[in-house]
Amino acid sequence: MAIKFDIEFTESAEQRRLIYDIEECSFDTEPSVREINFDIVVNKLNLTVVDDNRVVQVWGFCGYNEWVQSNDVVPTSSKGTLKVIGDLESGLSYRVGKDDYETFVNKQTGWVCIGDPRKSGKAVEFVNDCVVVINDDQEFVSLWLKPNTLPQLS
Repeated sequence: MAIKFDIEFTESAEQRRLIYDIEECSFDTEPSVREINFDIVVNKLNLTVVDDNRVVQVWGFCGYNEWVQSNDVVPTSSKGTLKVIGDLESGLSYRVGKDDYETFVNKQTGWVCIGDPRKSGKAVEFVNDCVVVINDDQEFVSLWLKPNTLPQLS
């Protein structure tokens, strides 16, 4: 079952700060949301979904040793809301793909991309410095993250 998403463009994104904890190799958003309905999982990252099916935070493991250096740039996006389509059971986690996606990093811009950085689609900044791209079938293409700091990459 493919997870489908809907984008609603608005004037603002979730007001949270995206951080990357180098020691834990993980992303997190502050302040964090405790009232979780379910999670959408991209690789080992969780996209927290609340009662109205809105994705409101990003957190979880994302080891930087496997990041592929790239010159790709984050697609043009507008601020808005990312929603999961359908009635998914509360308290569970749902993967967007069977396999893990490759993770890319652009050291010059500070953006990390999980998924296909060259595939286009509709892009929304749903949390500050967190952009998701969905295709015409409303399926996941890529997740772009720009944390406050990146680890030292060789």
